[in-house]
Amino acid sequence: MTPFVSRPFVRGLYLAIVVGLSAGAAQAKTPPQPVYQPVTEAQIVQQPTAKEVLEIVYSPNQKSLYVSSPNWQDETLSRTLVLDPKTLAIQGEIPMEVKSFGVALDDAANRLYLTQGFNGSIVAVDTTTNTVLKRIPIQDTINFQDTIAAADFGQERKDGLLKMLERFKVTDDYQYKTRELVVDKKNHRLFAPGLGLGFDSVLFVVNTDSLELEKVMPGFGYNVAGITTDEANDRVFVSNMQGQIMVVNSKTLEIDDVWEVEADQLINLVYDPAQNRLFGVDQGIDRNSPRNLHLEREYTRRSPGHQVFVLNADNGKTLAVMPTGEVPIGVRFDHDTQRLFVANRGGVREAEGKGSISVFDTITYQPLQTIELAPHPNSLEYIPAEKALYVSVKNDGNNKEAGTLERMVRLQF
Repeated sequence: MTPFVSRPFVRGLYLAIVVGLSAGAAQAKTPPQPVYQPVTEAQIVQQPTAKEVLEIVYSPNQKSLYVSSPNWQDETLSRTLVLDPKTLAIQGEIPMEVKSFGVALDDAANRLYLTQGFNGSIVAVDTTTNTVLKRIPIQDTINFQDTIAAADFGQERKDGLLKMLERFKVTDDYQYKTRELVVDKKNHRLFAPGLGLGFDSVLFVVNTDSLELEKVMPGFGYNVAGITTDEANDRVFVSNMQGQIMVVNSKTLEIDDVWEVEADQLINLVYDPAQNRLFGVDQGIDRNSPRNLHLEREYTRRSPGHQVFVLNADNGKTLAVMPTGEVPIGVRFDHDTQRLFVANRGGVREAEGKGSISVFDTITYQPLQTIELAPHPNSLEYIPAEKALYVSVKNDGNNKEAGTLERMVRLQF
């Protein structure tokens, strides 16, 4: 990101961010589903793709997959890949000035948006021409030492943060990092959680008509992470790493409610409008020390993690809990088949990764299949018309040392 941040710190921080984050509710009736047929090896297509592959989104208009591909060694070589959804072959590349991560699509407007998590910006892409429309600045750099010294923090928190900054030689930098984002087409807005390095998190709001920052909303606690939208009812759900979900009114841009939920670290969320449910992956990574420092109190963990929580989207009450593989991260839901797909990284910074994909029936909340997909499955996209699940698979330590390309995977259901 900024030249003042050391590469080990940036990479470590990003990995920490991304790997390392009722009963009375009426549910709509669903028709009986066909018997699940387990995916076989013959139904899996794997394609070595790039040095880094991350977030994925499918454009029906362009009949293409868009995949963010940041470059950690030389960020000017970062790009967004355009893939053939059948073969996973690279059809095109969109140059990015800096590293881009999260993706969101407004297909009707032929717009692709990506977070540039360490560079204080969001980029808008025209998918008809595969060119950058605008890089949207959403924050300026600060001097961390001065800002922390002036903050209303306890001395222990200040000392801990300053010690960390000194260790990693952080001076001037952006105050917030971004990973995920969502488009609210109804209200012409884009929402991107901003994780605060030592500070409470915020929510960035961009107007998609003007492509300008509209508002920075405070009040999102420690390590904001997951986000999903209920566009019909003007709701945006935002989760953090201290067991909370904030319900944002996407018209008024106010926080309407804050739920204390049983899940501890909901890093990614999906909303089911038909049955008014939230699915959230609860990671299970040990964040006790930095979280306690940030909150300036002892935080009691609410869940062992490595699970999917199903929550009532009117009050955050738990409807079901489904165990996953170790360190779940990516999640997608298919309403037609009532199936939930979860990418399990299988650890953090492992020399030999053993990740997997979990498939669940969301009528019975029972597991249907665990598909081994080493080393580290990360992000997911699902195309209902094709009954195809797409996965970005990250390298483990051994593959990274060997210079192996990270790969894209297609699973045919």
